[in-house]
Amino acid sequence: MEQINLSSPDITQAEIDAVTEVLRSGRLSLGPKVEEFERAVASYVGVKHGIAVSSGTTGLHLLIRALGVGHGHEAISTPYSFVASTNCVMFEHARPVLVDIDPETWNIDPRQIEAAITPKTRAIIPVDVFGVAPDLDAIARIAARHNLRIIEDSCEALGAKYKGKMLGSFGDAGVFGFYPNKQITTGEGGMIVTNDGDIARLCQSMQLRAAIPAWAGSLTSASATTTASATSPVPSARCR
Repeated sequence: MEQINLSSPDITQAEIDAVTEVLRSGRLSLGPKVEEFERAVASYVGVKHGIAVSSGTTGLHLLIRALGVGHGHEAISTPYSFVASTNCVMFEHARPVLVDIDPETWNIDPRQIEAAITPKTRAIIPVDVFGVAPDLDAIARIAARHNLRIIEDSCEALGAKYKGKMLGSFGDAGVFGFYPNKQITTGEGGMIVTNDGDIARLCQSMQLRAAIPAWAGSLTSASATTTASATSPVPSARCR
């Protein structure tokens, strides 16, 4: 029986040579190639900042922290996604609230989001399932009405567009994943993308040191959450 893989990494001699070049350089972590990659992805998506991390899951986790979602809070997402879309919320002792999907798109159904919003809700995490966007315009309107943050889980959507605009560039920030089954792969890895300089600097600080700096209290909506989160570092956030 012929085996048909769900996906396979497209590795050519060019990729092998690029990896070999880095190995010979002696800079295996946080070197110039990482910075070049961050700039390239940010430019491609059309945002100001790219922050390379160890995985898409890590990117989502850092954004949950950066936006002050923590103990006693809720974040709305979809049940039809990889578990990281909800794990990132639970990592910070918040509660994921799952809203059912639109049977036509298999994405979160915006018509059901407002019924799930409570005084504890802090964010919406729409997922671009298989590179297909949900109704991001409707989600943005709901978020604006209720003063909620949007974290776009675009881990499967690098290169896809919604109404002519690159996925990952909507909301407060987005995340791409580079696991071997994604559009491009770095073996493991992920990328946070955002136009918000404060979010970018905070995520970069946590990526480097796995801690929230003191100046970040004004960025989050709950300084108590920020203080508590700083005592529980994010494991392996650094991009290698």
